[in-house]
Amino acid sequence: MSCNKNNTNTNSPFPIDIVYLWVDGSDRAWRAEKDKWFEKINGQKPIYSGASGEERFRDNGELLYSMRSVAECVPWANHIYIITGFNQVPSWLNTRHPKITIVPHEKIFPSGALPTFNAASIEMCIPNIPGLAEHFIIMNDDTFFNKKVSPSFFYDSRGRAKVRYSNNSYNEFIPFEKWKAGLDGYTQTLALSAKYIDDIFKMKLYHIRPSHGIDPYIKSSWIECRNHPKLVAQVDRQIYNKFRTNDEIQRWAMNMYDFATKRARFIHARAAKYGRHKILNLIYNIIHWFGIRHSNIVCTNILPAKSVIKYAPIFCINDAPENDAKILRGNLEFLKARFPNKCEFEK
Repeated sequence: MSCNKNNTNTNSPFPIDIVYLWVDGSDRAWRAEKDKWFEKINGQKPIYSGASGEERFRDNGELLYSMRSVAECVPWANHIYIITGFNQVPSWLNTRHPKITIVPHEKIFPSGALPTFNAASIEMCIPNIPGLAEHFIIMNDDTFFNKKVSPSFFYDSRGRAKVRYSNNSYNEFIPFEKWKAGLDGYTQTLALSAKYIDDIFKMKLYHIRPSHGIDPYIKSSWIECRNHPKLVAQVDRQIYNKFRTNDEIQRWAMNMYDFATKRARFIHARAAKYGRHKILNLIYNIIHWFGIRHSNIVCTNILPAKSVIKYAPIFCINDAPENDAKILRGNLEFLKARFPNKCEFEK
């Protein structure tokens, strides 16, 4: 099955790179090292929940199909960087392909910060990738292109990023710390990211959050943001966190910084609704049809989302603690059927 068409003009006035973060969580040596460090830092055996949760590191084979989606749908991508540690390289990957570069953690992290098992730390080091283009998009291995999209999906002709967001529940009538304390761990890090932007620009963006898709960035602006006097200590400290904590910022902070400095446009993402309330979902999807055609869909189980995923230019199959073997098998079968053709990035 090939990608559907969706604004397929491939002309771009500047190169756009892709950056992946990847880990093979089934690697026994890697798991032993992670368990050792978790016990050393936390004083207890890992229980595979929260910051050390297995779903954060589980390799379900998605990277293969994600890169097939890149080959089919965004052939204009300039270069693909895959950040990985512990000498891990996907066995099927053609590392001699001129568009592919494996980036070991040692290439981008400061001395003394490794090993790391923290995506939020790794992401803060992305601009250190040698040769990375000024404009780049970040993908996780569980994100996929579903339609042909042009560079203008991510950047306008002036190079400003087009950032898609969704709504976030925010109560402005209670103190920030009290509101933040009532949030889940991930949303707490988004809130802290927004707090820094508020401190810098007096701009309150607590009511929005990233749409969990494929996001565009500007390298020079990212570096400017991370080196801001009000942010640099946070980022420098975070890079040394070996596991996730609730006292970290997300790369969402860089998106908001771009918005505040007029280097980005924010676009409200409206994912198609699916599930039990079929009539209400249908009404919503008709009303917001235009937005749905330009918004990504996030799911953990592909089965109930199949009916609407065909409309999305991008989709994410997010792993979750409740994903049992049956769900994981169903997700993988869907990807095999959706992206059956071997691509240029494979051996």
